[in-house]
Amino acid sequence: MRTKEQLLKAVYEAIDAQRDKIIAIGERVWKNPEPGYREYKTSELARKTLEDLGLKVSGNYSITGMRADLPGASQGPKVAILGEMDSLLLPTHPECDPETGAVHACGHNAHITGMLGAAIGLVNAKAAKELAGTVAFIPCPAEECIELGWRNELIKQGKIKVLGGKASMILEGVFDDIDIAMMNHVGGGYSAAGHNGFVMKHVAFKGTSTHAAYPQASNNALSAANLALHGLALLRETFSGDSYIRAHGILTNGGDTVNIIPDTATLEYQLRAETLDKIKNLSAKFDRCVKGCASALGCHVDITTMHGYLPTITDPDLLTIYGDVVHSLQPEVTVAEKQGFSTGSTDMGDVSQIIPAIHGTCKGARGTGHGISYGIDNPELAYIENAKILAGMAVELLYGDAESGKKIAARKPSMMSIEEYKDIVRGFSTTESTQNQE
Repeated sequence: MRTKEQLLKAVYEAIDAQRDKIIAIGERVWKNPEPGYREYKTSELARKTLEDLGLKVSGNYSITGMRADLPGASQGPKVAILGEMDSLLLPTHPECDPETGAVHACGHNAHITGMLGAAIGLVNAKAAKELAGTVAFIPCPAEECIELGWRNELIKQGKIKVLGGKASMILEGVFDDIDIAMMNHVGGGYSAAGHNGFVMKHVAFKGTSTHAAYPQASNNALSAANLALHGLALLRETFSGDSYIRAHGILTNGGDTVNIIPDTATLEYQLRAETLDKIKNLSAKFDRCVKGCASALGCHVDITTMHGYLPTITDPDLLTIYGDVVHSLQPEVTVAEKQGFSTGSTDMGDVSQIIPAIHGTCKGARGTGHGISYGIDNPELAYIENAKILAGMAVELLYGDAESGKKIAARKPSMMSIEEYKDIVRGFSTTESTQNQE
């Protein structure tokens, strides 16, 4: 039996031996960006890569998701390595798909590549012979919470469970037997952060249309939406002292023709905070404000609240292992010793509420995330080093009798259960109409 150090060396060498192939995967996904639940090319590439390694792939979960297990030599924890596949829609990005406007302006091409690179290293180094437990490779769809209307149609059709890919896969049972979960997000440093959770709001104002030249008999839905935008802006002072809360939205429909007073106007909003109680309170304030603005202008309003993502929790022992692996690969780098915090959100938060988890970062990107300057400027770090960190952590957790992994996995029973998670999802999935209250 190899020592842990010998095994890690063999895994890293196996990744280096396939360096060109791994980088080619990352570049291929970059050049073929696909938004959430449409990652067909990327999903097929992930499936083929895993199957070529001799792994049995199950799926398709939430349309494009899948899972492939690498069982160890003996029983032990099941450790999931996640890889996100979806792109953003940013038509002004210089490298976007000219037909769809899709682009990987958040680096998910590196996320799926890091996961696949870790699989390549662990399988080709025959690491399973020295591991107790299982490594589950889980390509995930739809981390970016976009195209709300279209995703709601997918939910109605039964193709997905909720808006986010990991959350939907949780409800499909993909994570039921997973004990530990991890992934890396490409960025500018080495750390792990907690994240805000959020709910989504779809708001439909309903008024009365008339000829715009004779508006006296109308109830202008666009005016009600406009008032709501101002009301929500004024509401900000009630949480202005909270550095984590974010409330931001867009007007998605304000009428169809200029000479008709709009009888329908719609808004989409995202309400973020770092605790469930704050999210619930913010949601209630939002609803009260919107209802008042609709009533003030004689309109009705339908408010649909949708489960977004839960706040992210970083397991402290996983953070320590992550830091140790990064330092073993790059002794000169600085790794944050404590969880940081991002006011952004990720559906890794849902996973982290039910399973000990870490959402780490790795270097390799340039520019501003979700901006036109974003890109991968160091494939060696974004793809190869990323893969090594993930594979190295799997070895650290499961080597020998999986002592480290068992210690962390033992926390799962004290965390949120799947049934409790389902209750939260249901609680954040409601539709309310002022018309029905009359």
